Order: sequence, then structure tokens, then C-alpha cells
Amino acid sequence: MKEIIEKILKEALLKAKNSENWPDFEIPASASDGPASATDGPEIVVDYAKSEQFGDYSSNIAMTLAKKVGKSPMEIAGQIVKLLDCYIDKKNTCHSERSEESLVNMDSNINSGILTSHSGAPQDDSQRCFEKIEVAQPGYINFYLSNKYLQNVVGKILAEKELFGNLSKNKEKVIVEYSQPNTHKEFHIGHLRNVFIGNSLVNILRKGGYGVTSANYIGDTGTHIAKCLWGISKFHSEENLDQINNKAEFLGKSYAEAVKAISENPDFENEFKLLQKKFESGDEVLVSLWEKTKQWSLDEFEKIYEELGVNFDVYFWESVEELEGKALLPELLKVDCIQESQGAIVANLEEYGLGVLVLVRKDGSALYGLKDIPLAIKKFKEYDIDKSIVVVDIRQGLYFKQIFKILQLMGFDKDMQHVGYEFVSLKGSESMSSRKGNIIPARFLMDEIIKKVEDKFPGTKAAKEIGLGALKFYMLKYSSQSKIEFDINEAVKLEGSGPYVQYAHARTCSILGKAKENFNFQLLNSNLDLLIHEKEFSLIKELDKFPELIAEVANTHEVHKFPHYAMKLADKFHSFYDACRVIDEGNIELTKARLMLVLSTRIVLGETLRLIGVSAPEKM
Repeated sequence: MKEIIEKILKEALLKAKNSENWPDFEIPASASDGPASATDGPEIVVDYAKSEQFGDYSSNIAMTLAKKVGKSPMEIAGQIVKLLDCYIDKKNTCHSERSEESLVNMDSNINSGILTSHSGAPQDDSQRCFEKIEVAQPGYINFYLSNKYLQNVVGKILAEKELFGNLSKNKEKVIVEYSQPNTHKEFHIGHLRNVFIGNSLVNILRKGGYGVTSANYIGDTGTHIAKCLWGISKFHSEENLDQINNKAEFLGKSYAEAVKAISENPDFENEFKLLQKKFESGDEVLVSLWEKTKQWSLDEFEKIYEELGVNFDVYFWESVEELEGKALLPELLKVDCIQESQGAIVANLEEYGLGVLVLVRKDGSALYGLKDIPLAIKKFKEYDIDKSIVVVDIRQGLYFKQIFKILQLMGFDKDMQHVGYEFVSLKGSESMSSRKGNIIPARFLMDEIIKKVEDKFPGTKAAKEIGLGALKFYMLKYSSQSKIEFDINEAVKLEGSGPYVQYAHARTCSILGKAKENFNFQLLNSNLDLLIHEKEFSLIKELDKFPELIAEVANTHEVHKFPHYAMKLADKFHSFYDACRVIDEGNIELTKARLMLVLSTRIVLGETLRLIGVSAPEKM
């Protein structure tokens, strides 16, 4: 609806500009015209009204234009509203029995950019979707959706089912790289936040019409691997490694043990350096140990991904990109900012305010930058993408600015974005570090929250669905710029949580199941005109926001808005159910109409949960 309002406001301004009593002015752009540059003029902005008393949508375009046009905002708004009179549904012509056709017509008219005929009136009655459009101080234009439009939304959802909210196919192809765990370290709760954000972003972009490739970049080389191998060789050489039960935990502890020992004993530092050189030279025993233990890590990662319902289309490997980076070095040294410095190879980006990035140490070891540069090039060349998105914690913000600038200076100026996120810890715990050995394993947290659900909801058969859903929902509801102190008790409570939303979905399933047992009728023959209660309209208005949310988050990547939308939709549903008797044997027609509303809520609520990777149980 925001896009429709932007379009009709723009057409009204074109008419006003061509009239005799308006001076010449620049027509503002609408969001649907594409991204605006910093030099573009004003933009038509349409927002949700801050309060229901001010309608459903509101625009401040009159205030934006006041100085340019030389009129007061109230006068400008009044004249615009007069030009929008033709969009007010005065004759109840948006009939619910042809809701799908009406809304399809509207969508096609938006896409073609033609909303009105030459006479200035809507081309068909389906576009008269406002009860009223009015002016409010100090110059807002407020839009109130008509009852008919809202009743038609229910029909549209039922016609499109899970496809409701799907945006037109976008030609842009995107790779979203996320998760990126290091082998030989435990998968911890910080990795979980990365996975939840990345997986949600993939789902939402696909819903938004983008061609999306999901990618995982595994850290299977580097100093941490050599330290882990040294720790195993030094302190566990007599053990039968194959008989170790929790192999992922063993690797994490061996790494932390090695780091501690090396930091406390200079002789161990020398031993480690010798082993690292042997490993990098291809020592058969060490390479064999690396391959065995690497597979342990990969097996554990795969189990976690499977439990979380996460899949990747492609895997990249740091060990491969290191070789690619070393092969690319001669070309990199031709770039002005890249130079040798005291035996190392660095990118001097001081003139761009980005400091200095070391690519190769003086001992010849490659650092992350030398690997990420060829990886970025590979993504665009081999996967023919238009945009690369990397989900990595917020500490790497400067680093990715450096990588993107180096690529730009190489002549590889592509659309590359870093989606950052803040730290995660358990409530009351200290900051985590693999080196300190005080990380909170993902497996531990996943198991603990499932146990908590079993305690809180004894007898439930959906403990795993509820527990993992609560975990995902809790982490995703925070803005990526916010630090999280994870509170298990808070995550599983029945207010403002994942279980709360899951319960709303289960409740819709229960109502529909009960109706199916007791009645025999076709819901699609229902009369939606009977939906006139204020709580029904309030719920429908929330359902109608779903496609706009898809478009917004596909653009901003602010996935935390989905859990908040899900909670608000659940609130609206519970409020409707408390105020409106759904199954009324004395009024079968109203029962059918309200069951259609319940079914449409189940569809949208289920799809919202799916997009953030949370299951939608039919029973709790």
C-alpha cells in the first residue's frame, strides 16, 4: 500500500504542477523510482500512522514542498487531497467476491506505472481503496483504508497462500556469505547469532524476488590450526583419538590448552614454531592429523546446521583461498597502495582514512586479507552475481572497508556489503574467547534451552521445536547493533517471545481443526463483507503490512523487524479472538467469514516464522 500511495501522490503533484495556480517545482521521487543519490531532490515518504486516530498511512510531502512552492503546508496538503478524491471508495465498489482480481489489477497497474486514465479517475473501481483522505496539522496527509479494501486482503491471502508477500522477480543475483566457523575450534553462541541473521536474510531476499546463493566460508587453515595440532601432539599423543566421545569439545580445549602453554613458556613457543613450519611444508603425519581432526569439526558443524534447519548452496575454504591469494600477489603488488614494508606486504590506505592492512607477515604467512581478496573476485566471476553480502561480527567493520577499498583500487568496483552484528554472551558471564577457553558452545546452549522447555511445558511433544525456536527468536529480535546477554528464562517465557508467537500459530490451527470436526462447508464461499468488527480490521491491517515488510528488510537487511512484526501480529490475533466469537453455531455465515480470517492469519504467521527459521507447530 505504501507504494500505491507514493504513486498516487506523485501523480497528484504532476497535475498540481501543470495547473495555473501552482509555481513550477521539482517533482519529488518516490521510493519505487529506485535508490536516490545524495544530490537528488526531496522524496515522497509514506509511513504508517503513529496512531489509529490519524488513519493507517501518513505523508509529510506537503511540509517538504512548502518552501519550494511558496504555500503553507496546510494549503498544499488541502489541494493535494482534492486531487485524490477519486481514490475514495464512496460507493462500496471494491467487492470482496472479486478480491483476487481487484488486487491483481492494482498490482499490475503499479508495475506498469499507470494508475489513472486520461480523465484523472482510477481505471477501475478496485483502486478506490480509501475510506477517506484528510489533512491534519501542521500539514500531514492521512490515509484511511476502506472496509472493502481490508476485506479483500483476506481473500488475497487465501488465494495466494504461502506466496502472499512474494515480490516480483528481481534480476539482481546475490551471494550471502555467513556462519564462517573455524575448524579446530568449538561452534559457540556467537556463531549462532551469525547463522540466524544470515539464514533469515537468505530467506527474506528470496521472498523478495532476488536470486540468492547461500555460502559458507570455512576457516580450515591458519595459526590457530597449527596451535591445536601442537597441543594435541604435545599433551595428548598417548591417547586413542578415535575413542574420544566429544571430539569438537576436545579440539576446542586442545587449542585453548596450547595457547595457554605457549604464552607461559618461551620454549613451547619455539616448539610450536617448528611444528608450524613442518605442517606448512606438508609433513605427512601432521597433514594426516589435520585432515582427521578437520573432519571432526565439519561433522559437528553439519549436525548443528541440520538441527537448525540451515543449508548452504556452496562452501568456500580458507586453505584454497590462501593459495589463490599467493598466486595473485604479483598482481596485487602492482596496485599503488600495496607495497613491501620491513619484509611484510601491506596495503597502505592511510590517505583514505583506513589505516594499514597487513596482507603477508614478514615470515611469509598469509593473513585474512590475502584470502578475502581472491574470494571476493571468485564470487562475482564464477557465480555471475550483482551483489555480495558478508555477515561477520561488527569488529570487522574497518577490515571490510579496507578489503572493499583495495578491490576498488584494483579496478574491481562491485556492490559488496558487510552486515555486522554485536557480541553475544550468557547473562552475567564474561566476554568469550577461544584462546581463554571460556566460550559457550552452541551445542550446550541448544541442549539447555530444550531442557528448559521440557521443564516449563511438561508433556509437550514439541520441546525441540519450541526450544530452538525460542533461541532463534530471542537472538533475532535484537537489532544487530545491540549486544545480547542471552537469558534462557526470558527466551522461553510466554510473553513477547518465540513460544508466544508459536502459541498463536498453534491456536489458529486448533480453531480451524475444531471447525473442521464440527462443520462441513467451503470457506471460500464466505461473505467477507461480514468482517466489520474493529478487532477484525485491526488484525487485517497488520496482515496487510507483510508484503511491505518483505520489501523493507530485503533492502535494509534489518532482520530484527520480523520477530517484532510476528509479536504484533500475534497480539492482534489474540485480541481479535478474545473480542470476537469465531465459531458461532447460530451464525454460520459469520463463522465462515471469521474462519477465513483465522486461516489467513495462520498463513501469514507461519510464513513469518519460516522466514526467520522458526518452526510453526500445530500443537504446543
